[in-house]
Amino acid sequence: MDVLKSFSKEEFESHIGKLQESMAREDLDLLILSSSGSIFYGSGYRSWYLSSLFRPVFVLVPREGEPGIVLRYLEKSTVQNCSWISRIYCAGTASRNYGKLDCTGHVDGIMKFVKELPFPVRRAGYEGGNGLSFQWPLEVLDELRAAMRDVTFVDGSLAIMRARMRKTPWEIDRIRTAGYITERAIADSFRDIRPGYTTEKDLAAGIASRMCAGGIDQISYLTVNSGTKKLSTFNSYATSRVIEPKDLVLVDISGHIDGYASDLTRTFYAGHALPAEYREMADMAKGCLEAGIAAMRPGLSVGELNQVIEDYLLASKYAPFVVHSSGHSIGLNVVEYPNLEPGGTELLQPGMVFALENGVYPYDKSRGAESIYLSFRLEDQALMGEERGEWLSGPGRAIYTLADFT
Repeated sequence: MDVLKSFSKEEFESHIGKLQESMAREDLDLLILSSSGSIFYGSGYRSWYLSSLFRPVFVLVPREGEPGIVLRYLEKSTVQNCSWISRIYCAGTASRNYGKLDCTGHVDGIMKFVKELPFPVRRAGYEGGNGLSFQWPLEVLDELRAAMRDVTFVDGSLAIMRARMRKTPWEIDRIRTAGYITERAIADSFRDIRPGYTTEKDLAAGIASRMCAGGIDQISYLTVNSGTKKLSTFNSYATSRVIEPKDLVLVDISGHIDGYASDLTRTFYAGHALPAEYREMADMAKGCLEAGIAAMRPGLSVGELNQVIEDYLLASKYAPFVVHSSGHSIGLNVVEYPNLEPGGTELLQPGMVFALENGVYPYDKSRGAESIYLSFRLEDQALMGEERGEWLSGPGRAIYTLADFT
């Protein structure tokens, strides 16, 4: 394979095939991909340019045939290097000496692609988002509706997400490898903690540097929380707070390889003799994951899987401290459809990958969850195999202590 290509042509064709299957179920003639994850999924085009909405990029997937891409001219060579798409529609400033422009702008490029199709486009899906993925300039949608009055534009997010939720062996391998590297980076960085001297930022820097050295090419999430006050937060950046003796430290980290994410949570006790109560709560967090993977089977709904994990907690003395659901799908985005949540109806299928998680968070019931003062959580990736769940990362240690490194 050409080393500049993001993935093989067979992988590319598999992605397009799944998108078109999903489009058929939703009766869509055209699917317009606009988020960075979906653009990569449908084309292989991956660029830091996608971090901005200033000049949008669109991948156009017809119900049959080859996809196209509309973007700024200066990104054309990047598409040619890393993508298998040959139908490239480039816009740019006409007064500059770029080369031949294919369209006057993004709307014009989409319209040209549609006119070249051998069938009429009556229903087009755009990536409207459902809170998990959104990257769509609303003014472009208004312009498209005004310019293409014969086309009904609908939210195509579900068609996109359902194509992406069943992973190929190549995708699964990336998620597995990212998890392995992240696991090692966390453990090796815990080894360096010196209570009374090491700060949260020191720990975060150690983890990040080891992840990158191991082959992680993007870190999208790196939470470090320590001490009773900060453990009530779930998504905080690392601070200059010093990790003190006997502190609990919780890290929640996502690293990517070739676009695909891992999502691991680990807990550390900055002492040698772990209090028995801490051990019990940490083991309860690990038990949640073990209950979840034991229940995984094709045909089980995500709501039922979430309930199995929550019931494990609800049957314990820590039942009053269930504060969140039990995981989510994972892939090009850290959090993807479907979530494990009460009432979720999507059924587990082979090839789906989930980040399973839950934990114990004691707090003052009279004050609410903002008063959480201890935090024990474990998170690892699990693959829905042909018959049962399989670990892609972990299962991790329930809790680390200083004694593990002396």
